[in-house]
Amino acid sequence: MSFQNTYKEKEKLSLEIKKAETLHGHLGPFLVIGVRIGEVAKRILKVESNEKLRATAKIPLETPFSCVLDGIQSTTQCTVGNQKLKIENSQREITVQFKLENPNSTLKIGVNQQIIEELKQKFSQGATNQELAWKIVELPENQLFSIEKQ
Repeated sequence: MSFQNTYKEKEKLSLEIKKAETLHGHLGPFLVIGVRIGEVAKRILKVESNEKLRATAKIPLETPFSCVLDGIQSTTQCTVGNQKLKIENSQREITVQFKLENPNSTLKIGVNQQIIEELKQKFSQGATNQELAWKIVELPENQLFSIEKQ
């Protein structure tokens, strides 16, 4: 990957984060996780429009974890309102399964539990939402997520 591509990808990610922040009301690490999940799904599934994309998120239904949902909704346009985003409560893990019709493919993205634990610890030590959000931006994809395409 060239520097030019990396720069363009970071610029695009920054724009997506700003869009999600406007929707959500503030910037935080779990919002950024949701944005990155949406971006990874669109890239791997080669989605230009969301007409045939559906998502099911398994997530603890409490803040700050539920903030992931706004990042997903902002980037993929799979929303609760248009019924393309289904939500299931999870006690601990954060996983999102995307389904694309025509061609049929499924993608499962899981957030590394160690990262979630580190975020909780840093919050308890007084780190700010913005500090942690930009740390999530910088994390390599393979450290942040487990990704399975079927």
